[in-house]
Amino acid sequence: MAGPSFPSREWAEEFCKALDSSEKYRSAARGWKHPILFKISDMGPGFILDLKDGRCLGVEWFDDASRADAPVIISGKLSDWLDVINGKVNPLTALLSRRLRIEKGDLSLILRYSAAAIAMVSVAQSVGVASQ
Repeated sequence: MAGPSFPSREWAEEFCKALDSSEKYRSAARGWKHPILFKISDMGPGFILDLKDGRCLGVEWFDDASRADAPVIISGKLSDWLDVINGKVNPLTALLSRRLRIEKGDLSLILRYSAAAIAMVSVAQSVGVASQ
């Protein structure tokens, strides 16, 4: 059974639910207290995950993410997001090579939570994506 496709409001909502029920993510992200805006720069949409202490407390979808704001903003082209979600590119490698860009926030803080970033990708893979 195919799940919702990325990027969509339905996918973001499923991702939040899956993160919230992931023990691996909860353990790795303990102490993280910042919502993150994920932007698809070449399409326009994005979503904010309300993340706190290894929990996903909610999601807010934006058809036009340029109107959204959060303490941490990460943006990238759809093809780069799909490469990360599909496991072709490590999320930290994508950030360090600037395939994904931190528009707002602290790279060193994100790097301290590298295990959480990797756990997030694993959870994203369980939600699924549509092929490019």
